[in-house]
Amino acid sequence: MRKVPFVTVFWTFALAIPFTILALGGVAYIDLHFSEIAAAITSFNAATSATGRGWLTELSERSPELMGMVVGLAVMLTIYLFLQQPAKAGNPSKK
Repeated sequence: MRKVPFVTVFWTFALAIPFTILALGGVAYIDLHFSEIAAAITSFNAATSATGRGWLTELSERSPELMGMVVGLAVMLTIYLFLQQPAKAGNPSKK
């Protein structure tokens, strides 16, 4: 029973230390190269969108359709949940 805490601490440190070093390296890299990363994302957005205006503009123009789909799905799932409750209560043979 005394071996369990040692194994737990060992594996916690064995996983935590490399991932902490990796995270610190990632933060340092992003800090040094942020302007280059932002420029690359902007050029990628303009190159891959249909009108060249970027993904944010394209998606914001389509947000009414997206919201309609989300609201419609929520309504259908709500109806489904309300119809499931009486069906389960009315049939006691299935449990």
